[in-house]
Amino acid sequence: MNKWQRALLLSSLDNFNSRGGFNHQMSQVYLNLNNQQAGPYSVEAVNQMLSTNQVSPETLGWMQGMANWEALHEDTFANLGLGLTSQPKVPTSWSEPKPSLTSRMPQEQVKQIDDTPIHSKKNNSGTINISQALGEAFTFYKNNALCSTAWLIIVGLIGGIPVVNLMIPLLGVNFYTCVRNFRTNGKKMAFGELFDFSYAVGKIIGPIFVGILILIGYLCFIIPGVILTCMWAYTPCLQGDKPGLSLFKAMKESKRLAKGNYFKIILLIIILALLAFSGFLLLGIGVLITVPIAHVALYCAYDQCKS
Repeated sequence: MNKWQRALLLSSLDNFNSRGGFNHQMSQVYLNLNNQQAGPYSVEAVNQMLSTNQVSPETLGWMQGMANWEALHEDTFANLGLGLTSQPKVPTSWSEPKPSLTSRMPQEQVKQIDDTPIHSKKNNSGTINISQALGEAFTFYKNNALCSTAWLIIVGLIGGIPVVNLMIPLLGVNFYTCVRNFRTNGKKMAFGELFDFSYAVGKIIGPIFVGILILIGYLCFIIPGVILTCMWAYTPCLQGDKPGLSLFKAMKESKRLAKGNYFKIILLIIILALLAFSGFLLLGIGVLITVPIAHVALYCAYDQCKS
């Protein structure tokens, strides 16, 4: 155990009280806000941010002693009292207003919170950072290379088998679900997850239906196809992220997230196509790396727009 690990362990032990739980006064929580580390915040401050929708239960948090970032709804934080917010009390008499949460934060933390999009603003979407999406895709592949390669091999094997090849869209959507799980809680991809048949009809019909509409758009002087590609590029990502979401709601949400990002989406798709094609330069073996990375990068771009 090196010096850093000993210091981290001692700091973590100091945060336990005499009853064996975390001391609320000493527990300091760091948050992942818009892909930036913010904090630390007290439990009370995080609860107030939850109650005002500045953060959600899905927001990732970390404290000293934790091995990985976890969502705020996990037991680790529930044991601290996170999420146990009460309804605001109606004041019975006039009193001097208390300073807001952001007025008590350091200025740089206020900027990070203010820059974080609020999900209740339905017309807002994030922007795409292509280099970041590619970097995160390489990270996913590095940690899930075996199953990612197996997914592409299976797709190639069943591609020429009638009827059976209908499973290709299902495997693709399930692949995006694996990407979501890894990005959310660090869960590595398991081979069996590719064969999740829950909501199978939607997972199969969705990508095929959207693909046909986009193809028709390209046959109509190309430009409509480009527009439809941008609008519905995230539809399979949404099906993987939210399997219970209906196809038409996924298409509508994809259109909303893509708004204002059409140019970057087209640029991203061109880069991903070139990346995937470059895999053929190494006797075709390279596609086992480049194609999965291209798919993951698209999901990462979707995640950026979503957040």
